[in-house]
Amino acid sequence: MGLFGRLFSRNILYYPGCLVKHAATDLDENYRQILKKLGIEFLTFDDFVCCGCPVLNAGYKEDFEQLRAKNIALLEVYGIKTIITPCPACLKMFRQNYELEKRGIKVKHITEILAENLDKIKGIKELLKNPTKITFHDPCHLGRHCGIYNEPRKAIMKMGYQLEEFDKKGAEADCCGGGGGVKANFPEIANEVAKRRIKNCKTKLLTTACPLCYLHLKENAGNVEVKELSQLIKEAI
Repeated sequence: MGLFGRLFSRNILYYPGCLVKHAATDLDENYRQILKKLGIEFLTFDDFVCCGCPVLNAGYKEDFEQLRAKNIALLEVYGIKTIITPCPACLKMFRQNYELEKRGIKVKHITEILAENLDKIKGIKELLKNPTKITFHDPCHLGRHCGIYNEPRKAIMKMGYQLEEFDKKGAEADCCGGGGGVKANFPEIANEVAKRRIKNCKTKLLTTACPLCYLHLKENAGNVEVKELSQLIKEAI
């Protein structure tokens, strides 16, 4: 078991988020396996509810406060000190809307863990001899909202991929078009935005570290292959 696991194994919550838990279950299983291979023991509980991001974005503030209060109470009951999530929207909610750090609870996006620990996984492939070119899409919640840009790129390069970039990247990156309720309420606009993003991709392989971005870009990918970061890691192990 790795150092991170030894230190936090009894108070880490792995929180997949609603989309991963209910719609992208393959990603959920991927990340559970990856954390275990890193020697990080974690807890999961079915009684934790939605973080409330869609509810708050839709303007239902009272309903959001009820969800927030329930989750905070559960975090205290279980003595959680660290939350790891693969969902950038959940990350943003826990850090900024829940203000969990003020309660002594660290909230980490999975890429923050992978960037520092990925090379500790036994069997990780070395792709350096014939590096595959790949482009990374910056999710809005992960990048602009939480300031995480380097970590997913670091994890990608640790697997030996040759990273290419969009002309608009980082804080200037274009949205995939699926977030903020656009996909649900204006699907044609959302799909057009995604297709424009795909058109500007410089490689035949595109990856991202957000389940919503992944599903939405994949739906509009055309000739570009879209993979979520955990899928790349699973293939490399």
